[in-house]
Amino acid sequence: MKRLLIIILACVSLKSIAQGTGEKLNVMPYPMNLRQTEGKFRIAGKFTIAVKATAGDSLLYRVVNRAYQALNRETGLVFPQQYILPNDTISQYAVKVTVLNKAKMFIGADESYKLLIEPSHIKLDANNTIGALRGLQTMIQLCMRDREGYYFPCVSISDAPRFQWRGLMIDVARHFVSADGIKRNIDAMAAVKMNVLHWHLSDDEGFRVESKLFPMLQEKGSNGDFYTQTQLKEIVAYAADRGIIIIPEFDMPGHSQSWFAGYPELASQPGPYRPGPRPQWQNEHPDPNRPHTGGMADMVVNLEASTFDATNEKVYKFLDNFLGEMTTVFPSPYVHIGADENNGLAWKLNPAIVKWMVAHNMQSTEELQRYFVNRVHKILTKHHRETIGWEELFNENIPKDVIVQKWIPATMGGIIKSHGSPADFAAHGNKSLISEGFYLDTFMPAVYHYNNPEFENVDLTGVLGGEAAQWTELADNANIDARIWPRAGAIAERLWSPASVKDVDDMYRRLSTLNLQLDLQGLLQISNYERALRRLAGTEDIAQVKTLTDVLSPVRGYQKMIAGFSKGPAAAYQTTPFTSVSDILFVDSDTKRKFRESVKAFLKNHDKKAEGEIRNYLAAWQINDSQLQQLFLGNKRLADVKDQSKNLSLAAAIGLQALDRLAENTAADKDWAGKQFNALESYSRPRAETQIAVLPEITVLVSATLGTSSEVSFGGY
Repeated sequence: MKRLLIIILACVSLKSIAQGTGEKLNVMPYPMNLRQTEGKFRIAGKFTIAVKATAGDSLLYRVVNRAYQALNRETGLVFPQQYILPNDTISQYAVKVTVLNKAKMFIGADESYKLLIEPSHIKLDANNTIGALRGLQTMIQLCMRDREGYYFPCVSISDAPRFQWRGLMIDVARHFVSADGIKRNIDAMAAVKMNVLHWHLSDDEGFRVESKLFPMLQEKGSNGDFYTQTQLKEIVAYAADRGIIIIPEFDMPGHSQSWFAGYPELASQPGPYRPGPRPQWQNEHPDPNRPHTGGMADMVVNLEASTFDATNEKVYKFLDNFLGEMTTVFPSPYVHIGADENNGLAWKLNPAIVKWMVAHNMQSTEELQRYFVNRVHKILTKHHRETIGWEELFNENIPKDVIVQKWIPATMGGIIKSHGSPADFAAHGNKSLISEGFYLDTFMPAVYHYNNPEFENVDLTGVLGGEAAQWTELADNANIDARIWPRAGAIAERLWSPASVKDVDDMYRRLSTLNLQLDLQGLLQISNYERALRRLAGTEDIAQVKTLTDVLSPVRGYQKMIAGFSKGPAAAYQTTPFTSVSDILFVDSDTKRKFRESVKAFLKNHDKKAEGEIRNYLAAWQINDSQLQQLFLGNKRLADVKDQSKNLSLAAAIGLQALDRLAENTAADKDWAGKQFNALESYSRPRAETQIAVLPEITVLVSATLGTSSEVSFGGY
């Protein structure tokens, strides 16, 4: 699904989380009810787990053993149990896991649990296997270390999710993601209690699934990048073991160029077809009578996109057979059919289709779209599957058992119209999912998704939950981990935790810890970033490059994607590497977070330690530009951000001047401050699709006050 220019600054709430009197905990998402008590459970080499459960709950034992070994690796204490087995008879144990019922994950499952940690023992109780799985993730996150070693803080937790559907959509059609990459992300999802992987498996750029009935789908529609059915079944089982169901999406009737590479007879316009960017077919079959401006609005309205022929009975026979085959691979009761962004132009320009519409009393292509969706819905119903689609499929006659996925903001400048709100869908009897405000590919900071107004300020009647969405026009196997994580953790918390959990500063603190935890469990967002820095630095030390890139972030919204359009068709090739500086940056700068904390502490309390930390940061940024000059030579990718390096140095000098003035109690000088504000504003303009993340904090130093609202003064995260 294409995204548009959603460049909306987030408002930040600073309400605190009640955590009792104890130390700050790192669990994410934050539990429904948590009470800290005095004391710690010390983890020793004799750490053991006992399980009380129904017979034959093999899933539970796999989950418990994974958790046990995760703690074993974390602590390095070499625990005594090689495997925790159903016939264990140990009488002395550190942890007692009690599960009443054997269960697998399904939407609406009871995922609640209770976790009690006392100085002498730990108890985890759950009504079923899935609840125990969620509780074990919380226990792993609570593992901490002090000078005496590893421990669990004493807590009493009663937890359950706010929403039953907590998903992540990963697009593997635009750029393919390996099976191992998908597994890594499944592990990360499990860590934050997400329970649905929405897998976008087909689009114009690629068809990523092996079909044995229709082998030309993958042979001609994938450029060789697809998952075999053996791999798919393995990944489905892998996800199920972590309490996650996989929902496949096969986009239709539009976004279907890759389908027609092997089966052009299904299309509304004659071939030949090959997988590639959406405008490809029209560019290769230009119509001199219909010139195009090439802008985004033109693409939406006037693009003759590849589309299934909804009037062709062979299409429905094909889809019946194909979807029936896919039910043997994906056991989930849901199939997503896309049904988005079909402007109907491919139908309007086909005389045979127009004639068919007239014969069937259809006045518009919107009616033909409804007809297509209803036919596919009947096919899925026949195969015992529920239909999900993007909101464009919603209409007054849509079957009430179709789930509608909301993604279009209500006001989009007329480019794409919203098809209703969750309340509208519910009034018609349809349940819904919300992805609006959860699009990770907009490069918005975590706080934007965390305070998503479409989740906090709308009627949530009939809303099953929501999904983060990662589209891959600008992501591939090498950088997708960093594009999703750790920001998706903030969305996971919004979907799991009570609405009252809103402390943004604490969210960022825990998100930073989550980032490190995910790195330790095998996610590649940190290691790939450092590898990319080594590529930029060559044989030189990466320290100076990292000093710069740690405080840069990609431009927000779809500015980066639009900039890519100007680079020509090569930028959209599947093999085009994402190795520019803007491609490797984290959206949220952890250095910014730490610098921000120091600035706030200094301005609130004139904290000398915080002042020293600020000076260290500013001095390092000021001198870094001169240290990078040799690396810029002959290094185009790094030289692209040469201006940013200079601007960071100049901004840091302004920050040091501001600190000196504060230390000397220099009287306010509006002329001086005004000049600095103007300079900082000029440094804030994007260069090479990057922005300097710490400029709002330096601006606050110049103003010498947090103002009435520190978040307003800081310009948000």
